[in-house]
Amino acid sequence: MISSWPQQASKSIQRSLLIWPALILTAFFCISLAGLLAASFQAAGGGHGYTLAHYVRVLTEPLYLDQLVATLRIGFITVLIGLLLALPIAFWVVRTKRNWVRAALIMCVTVPFLTSMIVRLYALTIILANTGLVNQFLRWIGWVPQDGFLPLLRHEPGVIIGTTAFVLPFMIFMLIGSFRRMDGTLEEAAASLGANEFKVFFRVTLPLLTPGIVSAMSLGFVLASVAFSSPLILGGGSVNMVANAIYSEAVQVLDRGTAATLAVLSLAVTALILYWARRFEFRSGG
Repeated sequence: MISSWPQQASKSIQRSLLIWPALILTAFFCISLAGLLAASFQAAGGGHGYTLAHYVRVLTEPLYLDQLVATLRIGFITVLIGLLLALPIAFWVVRTKRNWVRAALIMCVTVPFLTSMIVRLYALTIILANTGLVNQFLRWIGWVPQDGFLPLLRHEPGVIIGTTAFVLPFMIFMLIGSFRRMDGTLEEAAASLGANEFKVFFRVTLPLLTPGIVSAMSLGFVLASVAFSSPLILGGGSVNMVANAIYSEAVQVLDRGTAATLAVLSLAVTALILYWARRFEFRSGG
């Protein structure tokens, strides 16, 4: 017992050394969050009183309501498109028997992480421009008149394409993990009982993947709803989301209270979505 005491003391010291940095970071985060919350209630003009005027303004003025609604709309559309693209890609990565196909798919998914977001967005401006590759292809197949174009830049479709390109790799990797954790014998059992591939996927595979799908969708929505570069570069000032509104109010208009209020509301929506997703995962056994 005496000889083991120095080892126990050493382990206790190691744990304390590891936990203190986390506690310090958590303390700074809580202090910053408290300051943000206090700023959202602070009276205009830097007064010492507290008021709900900023919340009333944000939740009643059409400008801010349009930005909040646009953020939610773009976030949900991005998540739906991302799920439709990520699900088959993740399924292909996990279930393919060809190693070179798996390696090529993983490489294609990983490459965006190695490229700057700004570089990717400016590349999309070239592709989505009025004379870009997309419009040239649409003119070639006859969907758009030769003297016309499909307006993608400075409109929501271009921003949605940019946010989808950003969140897609994250959703794919999360779904890959869900596919790998799934018990494949259940699919084999369903197939042995006469179910075809369509029924196996929708009645066995998809329900088992539900917790992973919810996690991927919640992460994708959070990343899309706080997007700043995509609406700034692809939206061109015509599409403003909450992150752009916060920057404009804090840096350009110098309205710290309104900026803090928008940030608090955005954080509250994000927290509610994550809480709902976690409860759904818990109930479904994820």
